[in-house]
Amino acid sequence: MSTDLSLWAVPVAAVQVVLGWRRLLAYLRYYQQEGYDATRFLVWTGVRPLTDPAFWVAAAAAWLTGGSGLSAPFFVVAAAALAIGQPDPRTSGKITLKMTWRATRIAAVTAVLAVAVWFAWVAVDASGLRALFVASAISVVVMPVLLVIGNALLMPYEAAVQRGYRRDATDLLHRVQPFVVGITGSYGKSSAKAMLAHLLQFASPTLAATGSINTVMGLTRHIREQLVFGHEFMVVEMGAYGIGSIRRLCEFAPPHAALVTAVGDMHLERFGSLENIFLAKRELAEALPAGGILVVNADSPNALRLARTVPDRRVWLYGERSSEALDTRLERVAFTKQGTSFVLRTKTAEYECFTPIHGRPIVLNLAGAFTIATALGLNPEVAVAAFRTLRPVSNRLEVVEDRGITWIRDAYNSNQYGFRAALEVAAALPATSRVLVTPGVIELGATQAAVNAQLSKEAAAVCDHTLVVSETNRAAFIDGHRAVGREDRLVTVASRSEAFRWLREHVAEGGLVVLENDLPDLYEHADGVFWPGRAGGSR
Repeated sequence: MSTDLSLWAVPVAAVQVVLGWRRLLAYLRYYQQEGYDATRFLVWTGVRPLTDPAFWVAAAAAWLTGGSGLSAPFFVVAAAALAIGQPDPRTSGKITLKMTWRATRIAAVTAVLAVAVWFAWVAVDASGLRALFVASAISVVVMPVLLVIGNALLMPYEAAVQRGYRRDATDLLHRVQPFVVGITGSYGKSSAKAMLAHLLQFASPTLAATGSINTVMGLTRHIREQLVFGHEFMVVEMGAYGIGSIRRLCEFAPPHAALVTAVGDMHLERFGSLENIFLAKRELAEALPAGGILVVNADSPNALRLARTVPDRRVWLYGERSSEALDTRLERVAFTKQGTSFVLRTKTAEYECFTPIHGRPIVLNLAGAFTIATALGLNPEVAVAAFRTLRPVSNRLEVVEDRGITWIRDAYNSNQYGFRAALEVAAALPATSRVLVTPGVIELGATQAAVNAQLSKEAAAVCDHTLVVSETNRAAFIDGHRAVGREDRLVTVASRSEAFRWLREHVAEGGLVVLENDLPDLYEHADGVFWPGRAGGSR
């Protein structure tokens, strides 16, 4: 062994371990956000490892060994600086890395694989000190693939663990026997779930998960940790990630009643066609027992179509614009900063209502929650009174005042209907100026550019300025503003941090800001992957 190799092997290996671990966690955050879907994760990864500064530091150190004795100190200092400067994904980013037991196991197995790759290369490469740096470069490049391999190796164990958890949850469901209400839809599931659970609490103890828990394993954990004897109702959000997703949820927690908020083009890119979305959502209605209660939004043509494919269910219809004979019709919607006033007309009565929430789609979801709650026996007058004690779900058309500025926070997720609802509320509220901050809407496949161009035109009619974030839909928004002669009111920014910096400089007291959608970390390539994001942040 050469003198340089024996002298520097330990410090080079040590700093590589630290840097490699930080890189592993950074990639794991994105892998976790994709639900450990290897294909989507690797597509996102692409050639990113070749643009990683850690790869180029190792490559530069390997090149320097040919004519300089400074290669090892250079690598140790530069790699240590990269490791120290990299943000911790467990505490940074829009969605932080959650070190669940599964994530911890994947990280541990991947770390072992990365160390094995590094030592294997050093063992077979006879180039001495250069072999250490080449091994480091290789380990950086293959880290995403090693994560996928590590997860694959753990799959048999993970499956066994999950089966055990599901058995526990199933046993608890059988013992408690709550009346299960399933909710699905292309949008509005989480808000409808929260509102329905709020209403049903006035009838009997009700369980509903906070947030957007809508998978079998998410529901399994929720049941094991939260379901207790005495819960009469359990409201379950049922998300679809493909055909069969809702069927598996229904097999696990069979629904007695169901609410379908809409069947539209959300996640069209993932499903491939609107018909596939329809088939996936219909699985909830098919899982109902004969005579089971099915409440659908008749304003959504495919939701109405869905109801007509299961004729042996008891169907209730709600809506605002539909020409169908509705069980609940939404009328006379009006917005103020304090909330929304509206009328619900049933087949037997008319109710003057108020709720401190905003947005036409959300209020329409409330009409759906009212319909199914009253179908299950809740007194309509009690339901209407309960509307006043609802609270907005965070970042779902949430209207707040802060230092004289009105903020409409609708950043959790977005679709074209929610986008238009936010613009409608913005137009209805008093303001000296109106600014929209948005990356547009995503996962619409071939229709995405056209939809965003149309939304851009509608935004230009309401807002004094539109800030379009990132490059994802930038061209479509430029086209839309240009088409209506408002290109001078469009501001392009690379990230939400840059957008907030612009807002601080340009929005004064009396102004109104709409925060519409927030791209997942995977869409904002510039910030927070291997280095700190730009200064600033979200509100």
